Amino acid sequence: MRGVLRMMDRVDEVTNAGSARGWRISLGVCAGLLLGFFCYLPAVILWQHYGNVPQPRVYPHGSFTSFGSDPPPAGYWVSWAGPAVLVVACGLMTVPWRPARQFAVPLVCAFAPMAALVAWFFIGMELFFTPD
Repeated sequence: MRGVLRMMDRVDEVTNAGSARGWRISLGVCAGLLLGFFCYLPAVILWQHYGNVPQPRVYPHGSFTSFGSDPPPAGYWVSWAGPAVLVVACGLMTVPWRPARQFAVPLVCAFAPMAALVAWFFIGMELFFTPD
């Protein structure tokens, strides 16, 4: 019973407004959004260029549901997934160290949806943007 009372005393603890923990979380979210928006696409383009990834053909207007008999090569999809997987893996490696975790986990949580949005837009433009 004494242990439960000690835990309940900690429930009301408030983190100071200027705490390092709050700053690390805020900086992680901001860095993740900026990294996903400004750095993800250049990383993909560099991966495709230096990895000699073959460019897929452009699919006809209205074929959003099927690639037909000629889908994009697997290397194309790997070039889009690779940079994101590297960022997530680096973020997960920091989990054992608390101060780094407080920065990296919010960074990864902000980076992943931003990178997915950038990938969705540019893959759509690259594969399906054809004049009528």
